[in-house]
Amino acid sequence: MTFLGRFQRFLENAALVLAGLVLLCMGLIVVASILGKHLFLSPIPDELLLVGLLNVAVIVLPLAYVERMRGHIAVTITTDWMGVRALGALRAFGALAMGVFFGGIGLMVVRRMPTEISRGTYYDGVLQVPTWPMKAVFGLAILLFVARLAVSVAQGIRTAATGIDDRPVTPHQEEV
Repeated sequence: MTFLGRFQRFLENAALVLAGLVLLCMGLIVVASILGKHLFLSPIPDELLLVGLLNVAVIVLPLAYVERMRGHIAVTITTDWMGVRALGALRAFGALAMGVFFGGIGLMVVRRMPTEISRGTYYDGVLQVPTWPMKAVFGLAILLFVARLAVSVAQGIRTAATGIDDRPVTPHQEEV
């Protein structure tokens, strides 16, 4: 495996761990708010907003890892009878389509960030949480996902050309 491949794998694993930590933080915010409300009559301000924003990170950060493991939901009722080469071509096409779709969404979100930063845009609430940090996380996670989709396109094309399908390594067998 090349240095670039190891680095990409490291980033994908780090994003997965970060998503887990963010999920833990979400739970802690909810528990602290409930305890604050019942014990001190003062919940955490903007608790729902914070949890909603953190939910974005929990959803998008693991996407590249899931793609590497081929863990996305797939309906194979019509493709089970196809050969390895045809499946490779379909995989390449599907990854390309996802890359265009998610890449476009990521680009549209990130393009608005400079304006939001310069204007000081924030979500209305007690804490006045700025809008751009979670959009930056979204953009970086989508960039990582699109990079993994590019690798998937290349692997699909290679499978279509050679008939050899490299199945992903399961998490417990993965190289560190």
